Amino acid sequence: MNLRTRSNLTRLLTLLLSTVAPMSRGVAENAGKVGAVNQDATGTPPGEASRTLVIGASVVYKEKIQTSAQGSTQILFPDQSTLNLGRNSSIVIDEYVYDPKAGTGSMVASLGKGVLRFVGGQISHTTGVTVETPAATLGIRGGVATVAYPITPSFAPSDPNLAGCSGELVIGHVGTLTLKNKVNQVTIRPGFATCVSGANVPIPEPFRISDIALAKIVTALTSSPGQSGGAGTTAPAEAIILRNGIGTAILSDPARPPGTDPLGYTSIFGGGNDLAKSKSQSNQINNTAPKVTSPPPYGAH
Repeated sequence: MNLRTRSNLTRLLTLLLSTVAPMSRGVAENAGKVGAVNQDATGTPPGEASRTLVIGASVVYKEKIQTSAQGSTQILFPDQSTLNLGRNSSIVIDEYVYDPKAGTGSMVASLGKGVLRFVGGQISHTTGVTVETPAATLGIRGGVATVAYPITPSFAPSDPNLAGCSGELVIGHVGTLTLKNKVNQVTIRPGFATCVSGANVPIPEPFRISDIALAKIVTALTSSPGQSGGAGTTAPAEAIILRNGIGTAILSDPARPPGTDPLGYTSIFGGGNDLAKSKSQSNQINNTAPKVTSPPPYGAH
């Protein structure tokens, strides 16, 4: 190879690297944004040091998000999905791809421990969203779901159906949920729940979740007294988010004072019908808990 040919190849390689590397970094930075946070909550991007999460911070591909005994956070995604992570929890966003023009994409998250609530956006209404735990895989289509892993012994007294459960608990609020492991698969309707103790243990038929059990689990997602979701006194959360270019707002819900909703806020994306739809989904979970004391069979209406 002569000197001229080698020089041309070197310039071509340099050009290719200069265009490909920034593109990969840009994709990684577009997974989501922190919409609200109660400290302590941290994020650890792949190969980097942990950082304290603040409103407006980006959440990148493969980042591990963790909360302390006092922490909780809310992640907002471009497809209008919302993920609330409760206290003593950890999650990794394994995959997030979204094409706003086509309205399609994919999302996969792994819950290591704790409690999360997912409010579906565009992706969950098309291809669906997947939440993994060591016990099972949850598929969410067009809905709202709460997942707790592992189930602590303190949950058992709140509902006899939880006695003996030590793995994953899934509660359906809106839409269709499919929970599967290596043994079987079940469909969870709104107002019902089921638990699975391990990947090789049969998943029981869903049962109607009691109000007491639901309230206990929601406590882990709710702001403690005095917490504001990260909104300071000098600038409202709306201003912080818009200033950081997220294009979304977190609005206080006058019907629900801070602390009654997860993080004390209701997440609103966009405007018009989309805004009303997102707000309705966030609030529906407070109305789906059944008012019965004796759980009927799963097939009963």
